[in-house]
Amino acid sequence: MKRFELERAITENELILQYQPIVEVPSRRLTGVEALVRWKHPERGLVSPLEFIPEAETTGLIRRLTFWVLREALLQSNVWRRDGFPLTVAVNLSIDNLHDQHFRRFMELTLKVAGGPELLIMEANSRALANDPDPPISVLELMRAQGIRVTLDDATDEDAHLVEKLPVDIVKVSRGLVSRMGRDHRALDYVRELVSAARGRSIETIAVGVEDEATWDRIVEIGFSGAQGYLIAAPMPPAQLSGWRAARV
Repeated sequence: MKRFELERAITENELILQYQPIVEVPSRRLTGVEALVRWKHPERGLVSPLEFIPEAETTGLIRRLTFWVLREALLQSNVWRRDGFPLTVAVNLSIDNLHDQHFRRFMELTLKVAGGPELLIMEANSRALANDPDPPISVLELMRAQGIRVTLDDATDEDAHLVEKLPVDIVKVSRGLVSRMGRDHRALDYVRELVSAARGRSIETIAVGVEDEATWDRIVEIGFSGAQGYLIAAPMPPAQLSGWRAARV
């Protein structure tokens, strides 16, 4: 993946956002979405972010990429709010974004233009935060002070200390842990402890990668706040999401 290709994708609107529903447990009521960027490559078709996000981080394009995602997600959120169906929208941040002074300013300006913070959730990867020698705690606190909720994303069995240490509102338990709960009692025990600890601090917990009814039954029994995964719905464009939501009413 070449830098100039990714620059072109950002500049010439080859990027698109898809939205994966997040539902309340156990009601399955739709409460929000996660905004997931895709690259509509003119030759290769739809390209997964796993193929271009690392390049964006390496080349310094992650700032421009995140700016684009944040702006588009907030504009779409405003459309849903205008239509009478407000949804929270979660946007993934790189650790580089959290250390970027320009990002903080851009975020403030974008919120003024594209909509307030009450429906915005910022997600930060747990491993990146754990490995950061200078975790950006002040930035997380600033976002929360502005009314933006913060998610500790992709939490694993190594991240219990982060739940106690970092100022977050939501913990997303990783797909790997969620998928192992049915066959690995250690994974199940850890998830139970994590959900219990989060509840003790009034932190919401979301199970990621829920793909079958057996897993759904387990997260209900454990007491998760929310869930996302292919059992509920795959990521989809806004128009398709509107139809999916209407069919559930």
